Amino acid sequence: MKKVFIDTNILIDLLGHREDFYIEAALIFSLAKKRKIELQVSSLSFVTASFVLARHYSINRDVLIKDFKKLIEICHITTIDAVTIESAVDSSFKDFEDAVQHYSALASSADVIVTRNEADFKLSVIPVMSPGSFILSLVQ
Repeated sequence: MKKVFIDTNILIDLLGHREDFYIEAALIFSLAKKRKIELQVSSLSFVTASFVLARHYSINRDVLIKDFKKLIEICHITTIDAVTIESAVDSSFKDFEDAVQHYSALASSADVIVTRNEADFKLSVIPVMSPGSFILSLVQ
């Protein structure tokens, strides 16, 4: 089964029902629910998504917790430990959060990173795809 690491922006697209991005995010999460892919999300993504969704989308805590509980059932939550942080600190990634995500994905043996910010992961040793490209790759 393909291990698909989801960047924080995809999680926010799903839970925030972002108009231009929700459908692709929902399709990817649906594949995980059907056990067609193993969906990986870092623990950092849950924290960041909680902050962004509460502050910028006015989603209350109870709704977020309910949604998070559903996601916990279908996602493998990757860890961020000292090795992950040290690797991110020592990396050449411009954005520290992206570096942490990358090394979390690497530690969990992800096959691909799905993000809307592909350019931020140009140093990735793991293939990086947009949600649309990833979905198309599954039907080819």
